[in-house]
Amino acid sequence: MFFDHFTETQLASWPLARTNYERLKNVVYRTIDFDGFQIRVQYNPDRILSAVAKIDEQSIKARACFLCKENMPSEQLSFDYNPTLDIRVNPYPIFDHHYTVPAKQHIPQLIEGHFNDMLTIVQTYPEYTIFYNGPRSGASAPDHFHFQLAPRFLMPLETDVHSCRKEVLAIPEFQETSIECIPNYVRKNIILHSGNREQLFIAFENLLADIGKVTPNDPEPMMNLFAWYENQEWWVVIFPRRQHRPWQFFAEGEDNILFSPGCVDFAGLIITPREKDFNRLNAPLLRELFGQLTLSEEQWQQFKQLKMKDKNIPRLPIK
Repeated sequence: MFFDHFTETQLASWPLARTNYERLKNVVYRTIDFDGFQIRVQYNPDRILSAVAKIDEQSIKARACFLCKENMPSEQLSFDYNPTLDIRVNPYPIFDHHYTVPAKQHIPQLIEGHFNDMLTIVQTYPEYTIFYNGPRSGASAPDHFHFQLAPRFLMPLETDVHSCRKEVLAIPEFQETSIECIPNYVRKNIILHSGNREQLFIAFENLLADIGKVTPNDPEPMMNLFAWYENQEWWVVIFPRRQHRPWQFFAEGEDNILFSPGCVDFAGLIITPREKDFNRLNAPLLRELFGQLTLSEEQWQQFKQLKMKDKNIPRLPIK
């Protein structure tokens, strides 16, 4: 895989990253069955800092940005991907190859102007999936733009889009792009796939505008976003959201559950830093937890009514 040598060099010279990747070999998994699909749960104590990260404005201002180059550990290296983005080994991994793709400049976590980068990266490196946590949807650094990269097929979502029954959500005027969803998936979802980059870009921009009409939209709709390149097509999955964390995250005593999901969790791999949460999660509880965060049924029906109008889709420039 591309970046293997880069990773090996980092693990040889960076004790923190090497230790955490070694510890990743000891994580434990469980599988929870749903009707037609499964969700996996990973017990990973090293992810505690990400799970409890404070992302309020005051907390962000009080800490040094760990994605800015001047604040990087001396051992950390950057792969110079293009004039605006670096690729770095994630020192607190979920996967045995886990990368952060931060902007070289300190700019906010907003997808506007960067969706085309997602498509380019996965076409260049089709053995990887790229994902983006919105600033209020799981990003532990909402003040510094970044993607993440992981090897293909480590998250159930990537096989579910093929194995689960799908429904058509909208029919764009162009024939090379599909807009679908997996019904009854616990998490409301929008699946796009196309071999035509311009069509995909237009569809994404218009869908994002519609999502912003039914869910918090300040300064962009709450969402988790994925892209990969498979069989000469881009696949893009959007999970629109209405909330960052469930009430159980803030509860005390036995009601407390450290459930603060980002992209990986929405893709069907739940990361739990505490053993008691790992053992406690089951299908009804996950339905209840995700049900607070995904679009409500009312919002979803409202969104479905905002089907794209064939004759009114603007020809947007690729950014």
